[in-house]
Amino acid sequence: MRVLASPAFVNRWLNPYNWLLNSHLTGLGVDVQGATPWRVLRGQGDVWHVHWPDAVFNQRSAARAALGARAWLHLAREGRQRGLRLLWTVHNLRAHDGQHAALEADFWQEFLPLVDGVIHLSHSGRAAAETHFPSLADRPSWVIPHGDYRHEYVTAFDRDAARAHCEVTGDGPVVLSCGRIRPYKNIPALLDAVADVPDASLRCLIAGACSDTALKRRIESAARRDARVRLDLRHQRRRDLAAAHAAADLVVLPYRDILNSGSALLALSLNRPVLVPRRGALAELQQQVGDAWVRCYDGELTAETLVDAIAWARETPREAEAPLHAFAWPSIARAHQLAYRTLRRPGASWPPTSHAEHRHAAGLFSGPPRRLGWGAPGLVGA
Repeated sequence: MRVLASPAFVNRWLNPYNWLLNSHLTGLGVDVQGATPWRVLRGQGDVWHVHWPDAVFNQRSAARAALGARAWLHLAREGRQRGLRLLWTVHNLRAHDGQHAALEADFWQEFLPLVDGVIHLSHSGRAAAETHFPSLADRPSWVIPHGDYRHEYVTAFDRDAARAHCEVTGDGPVVLSCGRIRPYKNIPALLDAVADVPDASLRCLIAGACSDTALKRRIESAARRDARVRLDLRHQRRRDLAAAHAAADLVVLPYRDILNSGSALLALSLNRPVLVPRRGALAELQQQVGDAWVRCYDGELTAETLVDAIAWARETPREAEAPLHAFAWPSIARAHQLAYRTLRRPGASWPPTSHAEHRHAAGLFSGPPRRLGWGAPGLVGA
């Protein structure tokens, strides 16, 4: 089994998701390599596993975005002509920054017919994706969750040491929003809610790099008006991320628009309760790990919602570790391995004779993928 992955291992220090997945797949005997253009053009694999093709539209330059999209499409067509099966993990339904909507719309029209199979990170994510992209309903698909980060961010910080590391003063409640700051994460809404909370002992820590100049100025302006807000707008190293979570009573992720959230999984991996909007797959995450660890709100984040969530975070009895058994990497890797096997089977139809094997390998994950005729006209070189 040879898999070309985009990305495979190179982004471990930015987001260890791909490194964790592909390391566990390697342990199962899958040959995973980075999908360089040369390897794709020579068809040096059975499956090309693609993550975040929409990322090319998060840059400011329309010309560079267009060139990046053309490169994706060219590689996809050429790779499939050389026998690669194209598997897409749907992390997002659109580029987060939405700077080139027309270019992106054209890209999806050409990219989706080239997709042989789809992995969704949640059942609600699958429903949303197939509503947004109806053609995906005809493709083989699997629901395989985002794995945890539990063993990637080991920390020896206790609460006081963590607060000292983050320069958070006082002994009152601390709310945290952590990770790269982008418009869809809606950090100004959190700062507005904090400003309306009368508790002088409250502290709000915002930690993460922000490349959007206007957004950064807005956040800095809000922080200047409220001494309870502590900003650390640098790229967060692992030690910084671990300390920030250890310092916090509650992680608040007030997304304006979201499908799946790696930041929520990070908070839970570091055993911190999270407050999130009831959007995307977040209500499903609440069902999976329980009401003691995930609290959802409807509508916009308000001071009242925040105050109630702080009380919930500090007073609710919970185990020392969040129950993330459904997000264990060994099971997730086995489910991916089975998806690869299914996609590379020539003339495959569903269900195969190994249906029982699929159920065993997938565990808590989705049932049989929907069938797509491999010889459907217009797929290769569309």
